[in-house]
Amino acid sequence: MLDPPSLRVLVARLVRYLNERVHGGDLTERGLARLTGYSQPHIHNVLKGARAMRIELADHIMALLGIPLSALLTQNEIAGQEASGAGMVLPVPILEGPLGAGAPFPRETVSMERRLFPSAQLDGLIRPVLARVHPRERSMWPVIWPGDFVLLDRSPKVRRKPLFEHVYAITRAGKSYLCRCRVVGRALVMVVDNSREVRGPSGPLSLSNRGVLDIVQGRIVWLGRDLSEEV
Repeated sequence: MLDPPSLRVLVARLVRYLNERVHGGDLTERGLARLTGYSQPHIHNVLKGARAMRIELADHIMALLGIPLSALLTQNEIAGQEASGAGMVLPVPILEGPLGAGAPFPRETVSMERRLFPSAQLDGLIRPVLARVHPRERSMWPVIWPGDFVLLDRSPKVRRKPLFEHVYAITRAGKSYLCRCRVVGRALVMVVDNSREVRGPSGPLSLSNRGVLDIVQGRIVWLGRDLSEEV
């Protein structure tokens, strides 16, 4: 069985992970500094390796951004943890506010509630978060019901190339919706399963003045439903 990686190794992987997100346009040094309360020069030096990242800062960043430990582990290390019974579950933050039906996109807050997920289920996901579907959101019914919890993979790679076979959480003019979508030329084509849902987005949306990452916020990779609730 493999020995678990040291804290020094995990911190180094976190720095590399953050640099990848900065280079991918999903995060900025200024935004990270503002979020953590550190100065931008300090964050810049940490990401460039000129200054060591302290364990306290690493923990703070992972909590604020919802980065699961599995994002810093190799497949073999995850398998070793599961075989030993350690690291079987990880906390996933729940966004504040309902998702869909044209409501404002739910927010990340410092005091977000969290739910535990098996680490294997989160493997490969980037900044996974949970959101509660709006009580009036029916654009993807009957696949997704009002009140469902959905798990979003916010990987920039996944969001840049959406496919119709998946369902995505999007934001349009500050409002949130659920739909299937795909980039065609310089436009994002969006469709819904429930054609009677008037709130759902439809038709192409030009990407000439905006990036697809500004619209597609995450791919739904899991949903949970309380069958005791009436819809």
